[in-house]
Amino acid sequence: MNEANTDKTMSRAHTPRTFDRRYFLSSLGAFPLLPGLLSARPVASEKSPRALILLWMDGGMSHLDTLDCKPQAPPDIRGTLGSVRSSLDGVFVSEHWPRIAAMMDQCSLVRSITSPEGNHDRGSHFMLTGRRPSQVLTYPSVGSVLGEAVELESDNPIPPYIAIPDAHRYARQGFLPVASAPFELSADPSSPDFEVKDLNPAPAMDRALGLLETVDQLDGDPRSASEVARDHFLKQARYLSFEPELRALFDLKTEKPELRQRYGRHFFGQSCLLARRLVEGGVGTVMVRYKGWDHHRGIAREMTYGFPPKLPALDEAISALYEDLRQRELLDKVLVVLASEFGRTPRINPSGGRDHWSRASSTLLFGAGTKRGRVVGETDARGEEPIARPVSPQDLYATILQALGADLERKLVTADGRPIRIVEEGAAPVAEILA
Repeated sequence: MNEANTDKTMSRAHTPRTFDRRYFLSSLGAFPLLPGLLSARPVASEKSPRALILLWMDGGMSHLDTLDCKPQAPPDIRGTLGSVRSSLDGVFVSEHWPRIAAMMDQCSLVRSITSPEGNHDRGSHFMLTGRRPSQVLTYPSVGSVLGEAVELESDNPIPPYIAIPDAHRYARQGFLPVASAPFELSADPSSPDFEVKDLNPAPAMDRALGLLETVDQLDGDPRSASEVARDHFLKQARYLSFEPELRALFDLKTEKPELRQRYGRHFFGQSCLLARRLVEGGVGTVMVRYKGWDHHRGIAREMTYGFPPKLPALDEAISALYEDLRQRELLDKVLVVLASEFGRTPRINPSGGRDHWSRASSTLLFGAGTKRGRVVGETDARGEEPIARPVSPQDLYATILQALGADLERKLVTADGRPIRIVEEGAAPVAEILA
């Protein structure tokens, strides 16, 4: 801070009736945890009894090499990655997914997602918000919509929406207030020294919030609605920061070593385990963003080599997550969705990769609000496009919301007072998979 700004701040401090609280709150940005915690809201309520774990394969996961394999197709279509028959009749999945193959009859598979958006940003926006991109509005993502619906309660400061390690730019609050933004951990749960940055607050934070309360008392009553809401958020931020029981939700060291090993000692595995801990603790939506699925070159190697190989990592973590939720009797309370912004081209390109392909992709769902052992849609022999029951991103979005018990007729309000339905007009949930 320069000298002029320091003088201005001191001047304000000596005139408490005109104290600039906006300036004071902005100064709390020195504590990076606070802005994310301003969205803290309760989740365990009658209006939202179910939770969502969204496993987002960032970059465009190949449907032909995962959930919609074509073992009878020519080599330039099926590629060099093999497939195995799953427990769902007529469904072949990656040969690197033996555990997922065995649990497919406990899931619902939609393999006819089709979209006009083949650009990463536009495709992600469509899938994550249920709306095609607009020059007028950035729409809120599913996690923010679900969090916005939860009624504020002073006795529950748990954030309704958490992103591991961070949220895609279109997995945020859009036109909703910042209170609906995701709380981003900005850390890798598989790291030996994993901790949520600034979750353990500095003493200066407590002193700063105490000073704010003292200054606020000078104004007396009644307080404006915005001041009441702000006070509520600050109280929640302080509670989450200073309550050991709440901070313990993020402590993976309390889990048994054998369970951590079952999930896999890698980013995706430990993120899935943390997601289970969070929804069990009352978080409404957890997004696990697994980056690096944009395989324009050497797709077979990129998905099966490295530490860990991508396909085996998914097989290990997703099957462990399913079994963990089942054993804890949480499958009726938690919906798990495996999705990506689009699929990949049916034909292998000259570089051994697959390019963007929005005309066909697949999504896997299991848990709350969905039926078991259901397959919706089918693509042609090359995996190019649906030949039965095409499903749009807005249909899938409406399906997820309905499975979680959301009111599809509810309207959100933009900053200028414009009402917007939470699902696009004409969006139709996939009734075949809804319980």
